[in-house]
Amino acid sequence: MIYLFALLLIIISACSPKYRVEKIYHPPQDKICVQKCQAEYTVCQDKCEDNYLRCLRDSIDRSQKIYSALQKEYSSRLKSYYREYNLYIREMEEINARLKRLNEELKLFSKICSKYRDKDACKKKDSLNKQIRRLKANQPSPPPKPAIVELDEILKKERAMCSCDCGCKEIYDSCYQSCGGRVEIKRICVENCD
Repeated sequence: MIYLFALLLIIISACSPKYRVEKIYHPPQDKICVQKCQAEYTVCQDKCEDNYLRCLRDSIDRSQKIYSALQKEYSSRLKSYYREYNLYIREMEEINARLKRLNEELKLFSKICSKYRDKDACKKKDSLNKQIRRLKANQPSPPPKPAIVELDEILKKERAMCSCDCGCKEIYDSCYQSCGGRVEIKRICVENCD
């Protein structure tokens, strides 16, 4: 029922109209005021672009520092992983040796049980089967290997934090309106319109 409802929502949203927001500027009488707003907007955009470019340049240094710190942490985790992995290998060798011994005993007692119908041999066979199942069910899992640190990924994340949107357009709109102009926001249907 839930899947049907989710599918229905996806179908409805896929067919729903898509809009684009546009701003229509109705100019004021005071053209000098609007020119001042335009000049402030240009200064804001230039400063914003400079900050964005500086952020992109600095992202390389930030990424390298983060990478260096993560590399040290990775080396430490990798040493720990190899210690744990060696313990895991030794434990598995012991378990496999024990399983081999139990399986050999199981063959022997299975033959005696089936050939001579010996009650003690049959009980021992059942007991060995349980031990083998328990041993297989309780085998340890190998430790997870730590993920390799990639400088490219760190740089991508650092650059994603750089923004080239400083709100200059909103500042311009506010200034434009204070000059007596009017900013009209319209939603225009661009897809699946009725």
